[in-house]
Amino acid sequence: YRKTMSSGGLQRSVILSAFILLRAVTGFSGDGRAIWSKNPNFSPVNESQLFLYDTFPKNFFWGVGTGAFQVEGNWKTDGKGPSIWDYFIHTHLKNVNSMNSSSDSYIFLEKDLSALDFIGVSFYQFSISWPRLFPDGIVSVANAKGLQYYNTLLNALVLRNIEPIVTLYHWDLPLALQEKYGGWKNETVIDIFNDYATYCFQTFGDRVKYWITIHNPYLVAWHGYGTGIHAPGEKGNLAAVYTVGHNLIKAHSKVWHNYNRNFRPHQKGWLSITLGSHWIEPNRSENTMDILKCQQSMVSVLGWFASPIHGDGDYPEVMKKKLLSVLPQFSDAEKNEVRGTADFFAFSFGPNNFKPHNTMAKMGQNVSLNLREVLNWIKLEYGNPRILITENGWFTDSHVKTEDTTAIYMMKNFLNQVLQGWLLVSSTEKIDLNIYALGYLKSPLNI
Repeated sequence: YRKTMSSGGLQRSVILSAFILLRAVTGFSGDGRAIWSKNPNFSPVNESQLFLYDTFPKNFFWGVGTGAFQVEGNWKTDGKGPSIWDYFIHTHLKNVNSMNSSSDSYIFLEKDLSALDFIGVSFYQFSISWPRLFPDGIVSVANAKGLQYYNTLLNALVLRNIEPIVTLYHWDLPLALQEKYGGWKNETVIDIFNDYATYCFQTFGDRVKYWITIHNPYLVAWHGYGTGIHAPGEKGNLAAVYTVGHNLIKAHSKVWHNYNRNFRPHQKGWLSITLGSHWIEPNRSENTMDILKCQQSMVSVLGWFASPIHGDGDYPEVMKKKLLSVLPQFSDAEKNEVRGTADFFAFSFGPNNFKPHNTMAKMGQNVSLNLREVLNWIKLEYGNPRILITENGWFTDSHVKTEDTTAIYMMKNFLNQVLQGWLLVSSTEKIDLNIYALGYLKSPLNI
């Protein structure tokens, strides 16, 4: 399990995974730079083709997803405690629509379940609201109404033969933990998070085989404590940004070991952390320095968390050299603890990775929405892991109802890029990129 999955997991992948055969790229594990050095005339498909006429295999794993804060609403109903996002919205973003109602998934659960039936999905990814279960964040007696809500949801998914993928933390930290400890800046929260995760494994693990510990820790650290555009809205302290990232990695690792030791033997589940990223192309495809800048851009964002967890247990060398005064260090024991603590590569290519534009590590190169290329980069950089796309799609403006042509085009484009990967080239040219789920809807289901 420490490397990838057990033999039992591999047997299950016959059902849940599908193999994408992408165009060949030279290079070895740990050499993502090779993706920008490929022959542009080699591809067996026309990448500019608006849509590829072909079909996904029958065992391709389709799903949709939501986040608790985005869809549940009822932020102070039935004993739920406030989260840092509840506070952030009411204090920093007073001009936006209130989160009191959101899309009211908490009270319109049956409508959302009917939508899942209508779409015909294989899985549904959702997050548990930590303060809905434990209002002050500390595990004691769970809030009965919150517990009932998640039990009802899970039971309904099992009844419909829809696989639940459950995220433990999608940014809504209980406000009490922020006020008392300073949130993720404080190592104390690591153990508190592990207690919360333990409760969820004990309570819901009989119905959940796929767990995500934390959703997109890059955005939690960078925008929550750097730019201040996400909750808790702190900004300007670069040391705090990397301290938060460090603690998020250690929190994930602690929970993975907890699950691996105490729950996996009888629950037989898989666990990972969703890592998000942009994609970037060199200004000059033949220029070595531009390619190097692209590689540095990717390892500074995706590699910040992927290198310790999916790589060698430590931060990328470029980060350690550039951020010597603010980047925490892993001890040798911590490197060993962190390394390999993911059973698959959970990946977000969602819109929050691309906006706002002025916060991305572009390094003078060109941001791109080429999903296929970033999947290839992950394959080369991290040794061809199994990939679960946990978030994908685009923003929908509040005034747009159902005919969102931009979002439709973006989804069509992403689908096309993944579908291109199914083109079978000759056996001497193919490489295997294991991708077993594609999740697109990251917005309210009841629209």
